[in-house]
Amino acid sequence: MAEEDTLALSLVSQRSPGTAVEAESERPATGDAERARRRTMSRLYAELGALLPNLPPGASTTQIVEEATACVRELREKTAELEAYSAVAAALDGADVVASGQTCCFAVRLRAARPGALTRVLEVFQRHGVPVLAATVARHGEETAVTVTAAAATHRVLETIKAEIICAV
Repeated sequence: MAEEDTLALSLVSQRSPGTAVEAESERPATGDAERARRRTMSRLYAELGALLPNLPPGASTTQIVEEATACVRELREKTAELEAYSAVAAALDGADVVASGQTCCFAVRLRAARPGALTRVLEVFQRHGVPVLAATVARHGEETAVTVTAAAATHRVLETIKAEIICAV
């Protein structure tokens, strides 16, 4: 039995240079390095948490990462929406929405409208369940104006409809 233990010990001590045992003995104290790494990570999580809206104080790192992920996702969606606005803005002279009381009015002026522009605009309102009270199309040369009076809706719905109208015509 004693021979087996001696044999096992001699095998462990006869490792080649660069093994894990030798590397560990050459490293500085890992406790200090680990402590410094944890402090840095804690500071970075705290900075990230401070940048996030609606994050409760003392949030866990999991909550911080989840909230940061959701925030980045939301920012990407908003960026895509804004890029879509700017892509079609060159074709439009103006697009206005005025909401007052129980109604709202959409007016879009186009340099060159495709056939069926009014139908596409009305389909946007139908998709969002906003009743259309009146709609007109006026054309003069290459310029077309589409005006829609509809029942009032929330600001977010109005902005979504506006964006879709701009893309539809």
